[in-house]
Amino acid sequence: MILPLLKKYYSQVILLLVIIALVIIKFPHLSLPYYGDEGFAFGPAVHLMYKTGPSLLPSGLDPEYSYGHPLLFHFLVSLWMKIFGPTIFVTKSFALLISILLLISLYLVGKTFFNAETGLIAAILMYLQPVFLAQSSFVLLEIFLSLLALWTIWAFFKKRFIWYAIFGSMLVMTKESGLFLIFALCIWQLVDIFIEKTESYSGRKLLYQYLIILIPAFVFGGFLIIQKMTYGWFFFPLRMKETQLSPDVINYNLGIIRRIIFNLDGRIWLLVVLLISTIAYFFISKAKFSLLQWKIIWFIIIFIGIFWFASAFNFISNRYFLVIIATIVLVVGAVLVQAFEEKKTLLYPVVLLLIFSQAIFAFHHDRNGDDSLGFEDPIIVQRDAIRFMENMNAYNTHILTHFLINFNMHFPVVGYLSGDKAFNNTTGQFSEFVELAVISNVELSPELDSLRLNPQLELLKRFERGNAWTEIYQRRKN
Repeated sequence: MILPLLKKYYSQVILLLVIIALVIIKFPHLSLPYYGDEGFAFGPAVHLMYKTGPSLLPSGLDPEYSYGHPLLFHFLVSLWMKIFGPTIFVTKSFALLISILLLISLYLVGKTFFNAETGLIAAILMYLQPVFLAQSSFVLLEIFLSLLALWTIWAFFKKRFIWYAIFGSMLVMTKESGLFLIFALCIWQLVDIFIEKTESYSGRKLLYQYLIILIPAFVFGGFLIIQKMTYGWFFFPLRMKETQLSPDVINYNLGIIRRIIFNLDGRIWLLVVLLISTIAYFFISKAKFSLLQWKIIWFIIIFIGIFWFASAFNFISNRYFLVIIATIVLVVGAVLVQAFEEKKTLLYPVVLLLIFSQAIFAFHHDRNGDDSLGFEDPIIVQRDAIRFMENMNAYNTHILTHFLINFNMHFPVVGYLSGDKAFNNTTGQFSEFVELAVISNVELSPELDSLRLNPQLELLKRFERGNAWTEIYQRRKN
């Protein structure tokens, strides 16, 4: 009885095991303090909205907290906090829930457009991405954006236009880069005319289709108008200053993005398997994609190109490309399964080798950013350093440190302080008044590094974990 059920529902069972593994890995991270962008922007922002009340309007958050972003994610997290409480554990549990939904959605969308094996492979490959494993407990936008992008694509190609309007609007009200998907759909609509080769295609029909496609853009436009009326600008001025228009910088950024998407963390093997599977599909496989399946694959290729190019004009972070990775693993799974559908003796070894190629990189702590599990190490050493200074009762001591630690020492909501008492006398410049210096290899600048050799300072305490360290120096006594 059990074996037939396992055989029938094996893909769902494996997906469940993957989700359980994710929860086991991430549960200890739910109580960690906020870190990086989460620490000085999004974490404090959702707590502030919890206090002032959930809102989707630009006035729902001060621009210093919202950075001009649409506020759907903040709105949902603050509602979650209203139900379960205003703690870091609660906010991070919301992020983990969204991550679980992303894995389930990859499976469901893959199964809907292709088959269950495609959805399962895509979900497993996504789970094994270091950036996903890290971000799945971060109160940041990218996993939620990826989730909404998947369902926007599903709704569009299934011609569920009411759902498309809902998911697409949620997409752009989460982050501005959601517009890249809408623009890709606009380009795709023109391409689709040539694919369909319909002689009766009219201008009125095309206009109607574009009005549907652009509904999310109209919603975002309404948000921008309200933001202009509220603050006097459409986009956050600081973000506009970061926009890159130099051809040399754009070309350099395109190369960086290529490396992030296709090379980092063993993703080159995704391309290798995709190439091998594509060759096998055309020369070996008798099972062929339907027209709809080809449309989805080609649309994803267009979307990747547009997102890649448009992202080169602004600040780059590895996590920004989670949505691209989600679509890549979907295509890899689809082509791989279709190519070897009739040759299971080849399919299973290739799938296992592909999973192994990603698992090699998945659980490493070799980086301290928010794109790998190594993020845990700097959080812990910085927290321990701050708690050490609390035990010293150094709240009024003149302390030199850098941006992130300075923020963590001032705001209890971030989670590094043991109570509500903050450090009140910090600076970023060395002077004769500095009594303690707190230096971490996160944000380590040449000036800070050289300060470690300053003869006026001596090492008081070093905290080290993995590749992360934080040192506390005190002024030498004469």
